[in-house]
Amino acid sequence: MDDKSSKMETYLNTKDIAKRNTLLKQLVFDLPEDGKDFFLKAYKKERYLDMRLTAIRGYAAFASEEEVTLLMKKMLEILQKRPESTPYNYQEYEILRSAFLIPYLLDNYSYNCFHNFNEQLKKQYDAMPEVFKGIFTCDAKGEHIQLIPPAVVQKNIEHFLRG
Repeated sequence: MDDKSSKMETYLNTKDIAKRNTLLKQLVFDLPEDGKDFFLKAYKKERYLDMRLTAIRGYAAFASEEEVTLLMKKMLEILQKRPESTPYNYQEYEILRSAFLIPYLLDNYSYNCFHNFNEQLKKQYDAMPEVFKGIFTCDAKGEHIQLIPPAVVQKNIEHFLRG
């Protein structure tokens, strides 16, 4: 079994979300030959939007625009419902907005589904209070970059929630 196959197998068999996320990010750069089926399985396996969109990033390298659009339609529906359950969903939003995901997809694929998703994401992000914005981002490799120190973030959010 080669390294890519081993990573795919480990990803599919692990329950550890952090480990799955790390492997999924590695695999979008490796793009294994049988990646189309793998990334579709990964999309279906994940419940976090950022991990689903990471799977779509890999899937898009193999799939047609129509196939990607089907998945993005479901992603858009989920995104639109997020404020109901998580009104201050800054953690997912920041990852989705980072260079690793939506900007990459918009730069590499001129699909309307990515533009539509980005518009909705921007709308929901803009609707959040400022205290939840610009806390961190991810670089082009999906690595976390803290923009505001965690202690400051915690203090600001606590102050906001107290009113």
